[in-house]
Amino acid sequence: MVDEAEDGLVSAPSRGKSLNRATLSRRDAPFLGSDAIAAGRLSPYQLRTRYRRLFPDVYVVASCVVTPEILVRAAALWAPEGSVLGGAGAALLHHERWYAPQSVTKTTDIYCPGTPRTVPGVRLRRWSRAFPKGHLVEREGVRFTSAARTAVDVGRWEDDDDIAIAKIDAVCNRGGITVNALGQTIDQMSGLHGVNRIRSLLRWCDERADSPPETRLRLMLIRAGLPTPTPQLVIRNEYGEKIATADLGYEKQKVAIFYDSELHREKGNWEFDAWANAQMAELGWERFRVTAQMMRSPGMLTRQIGSAVMRGDWSG
Repeated sequence: MVDEAEDGLVSAPSRGKSLNRATLSRRDAPFLGSDAIAAGRLSPYQLRTRYRRLFPDVYVVASCVVTPEILVRAAALWAPEGSVLGGAGAALLHHERWYAPQSVTKTTDIYCPGTPRTVPGVRLRRWSRAFPKGHLVEREGVRFTSAARTAVDVGRWEDDDDIAIAKIDAVCNRGGITVNALGQTIDQMSGLHGVNRIRSLLRWCDERADSPPETRLRLMLIRAGLPTPTPQLVIRNEYGEKIATADLGYEKQKVAIFYDSELHREKGNWEFDAWANAQMAELGWERFRVTAQMMRSPGMLTRQIGSAVMRGDWSG
């Protein structure tokens, strides 16, 4: 169990509103087996033979396809009274889509008072004091950390700085908050492990990044000495109509950069991209389509984009 000391104003969830009373209305929602037996809805034999156990006393119907969200909610049901869902599990409930779905299939972080016995698939993070005001939210009976607190937590629990930056970007992007909003949260977490490190990383973060590859590409360009590009740059024609949205771009220099994912190779998207490319070329934009392979050898890529930015400066 990881020890997390907290200072603040908001106490632990009261009984009846804690994680282990969270419910879903769907047929495949996890449930407490002991509750089902006590209510007479199932016999012990039916529970053993028709349902699948995910955590101690937490079950789903045997035919259920266990999604990351179901797994997180099952862990929430198992959690001891007064617990709070955090880390990747909270990120998933804030709709983060890049890291959380895979992470929670391995382990779910739960802030927990006391020292309960751990179970496979759950990492308990002990906290002995109340969370600061604004660090907790509740949805459908589940208490979990706010988007800002979640962004800081997933960052400080990640050892690799670049991945930590990408995770912070992803939570902020999907959670609908700005990186600047994390400053107050970090101040309220003073003294916790890794918080000062995250404070130093915030200057590299940007909530406009729509994917981790975009974050990595932005960092690559900055570290190569280029100006900071604008994420999700909207490009318009002479009539003000939107042509495309560049993943990264330099508006003044008319340089547009797109990360070429599998999505762009689908026929409908490819045809739209080709049409947008033609319009941008006519308007004087230089376009770069970047693949994962190109990012593994960044020297030539950054030189080419740097040259395009210089040409834009001269012509401007």
